[in-house]
Amino acid sequence: MRLEKEDISIKISIIIPVYNSERYLEECLNSVISQTIEKKEILCIDDGSKDKSYNILKQYQKQYPYIRIFRQDNKGAGEARNVGLREATGKYICFLDADDFYLDPEALKKMACACERSELQACAGLRKLYKDGLLEDFFWSRELFKKERDYEEIVLDYRENPDDYFYTNYIFALEIIKRNKILFPQYRRYEDPPFFLRVMLLINRYMILPVEFYGYRFPEEALERKETYIEDVLKGIRDNIKIAKENQLDKLEKILVDRISLEYVPGIIRSASREIMGLLQEIRIMTYREKGGRGTTESQTVLLDNIITLVKFKLEGYGIGNYLEEKGITTVAIYGLGRYGRFIIEEIKRSTDIILYGIDQKIKEMYEIEVGTLNEINKKSNIIIITPAKENEKLVSDIRNIWEGTVWGWNTLISNMEKK
Repeated sequence: MRLEKEDISIKISIIIPVYNSERYLEECLNSVISQTIEKKEILCIDDGSKDKSYNILKQYQKQYPYIRIFRQDNKGAGEARNVGLREATGKYICFLDADDFYLDPEALKKMACACERSELQACAGLRKLYKDGLLEDFFWSRELFKKERDYEEIVLDYRENPDDYFYTNYIFALEIIKRNKILFPQYRRYEDPPFFLRVMLLINRYMILPVEFYGYRFPEEALERKETYIEDVLKGIRDNIKIAKENQLDKLEKILVDRISLEYVPGIIRSASREIMGLLQEIRIMTYREKGGRGTTESQTVLLDNIITLVKFKLEGYGIGNYLEEKGITTVAIYGLGRYGRFIIEEIKRSTDIILYGIDQKIKEMYEIEVGTLNEINKKSNIIIITPAKENEKLVSDIRNIWEGTVWGWNTLISNMEKK
């Protein structure tokens, strides 16, 4: 992309919250420093780090005066980003996590120039996933740039393509954010989606460039992170469901309800509390749909009801293992050892002496239970519980044709517990 003369005046502010990030901070900073856009400022907000992060920032600041450092007691990444928003002076802003990094050194310049040329207030680039020492393409928006279409850029309408993830793929015009006083909510998790949704509803039209922009480091503790601050996660999802309903974003409402059941159920049950129950019930009421109405589907409603049932039982000190034991079940096979499978195994082992087996193609041993294929485990247990949340009903139907005993899907199990 050709850089026009007037474009050299564009300034961009990169906001980086920093908390105990010494392991990756230098790589992160080097990737921003190497960005070729002529005018930039890097706003680093140390969020009460207890390691050497602040010392690393001070060392870099000596060499690069456009690095600005702020310190605060540990208040979370959202409030750290709010400090950056208040202090930023660029025409555009973007957000980078301290354990991630930028890829193409030309990315910020290309994206800022695209906004200037098209008079749009947001532009996104692509991302790659860094895992086990390797970079791999991340699915987001890549299908838009298939070779046969040969597009250099694509302009989209956010209301027609709503989502609330991947805000770090974007640069945004700062003026519209400041004018509308948009800040990150004070949540410890899921604080960025409500910010992103509010910004994009104001901007609406945005551009995506086929430039490799954001390197997302998949953390080893990623799954565990999902299960921390669950109450804040539900608050963020609730906020966005409310905004989605107000703006008739039915597609986004469905995404958000699915997100609860596909990503957060184990954490919700482990962290069960009256507050979490209240939030789930609030979301359930908010997403209630009369027959023929808009929004959440009937199957999504069933899932929400099942999650509420599990939380209710957990608060009463009753779990999956108790139910199985009451039914006289002595052996159970768990199909799929992802988040749901591991959660069910933990629940059953905690309260019973039921013999457990695992069925998984990739995992050979877990929690000291025997793991094998469907054929290997088939005759060792007369009950199988199908745990993957995606396409659960289809998996149940397929496995019933080859399993010699009883097949329960996740929803069936919870429904049976409710009827006990």
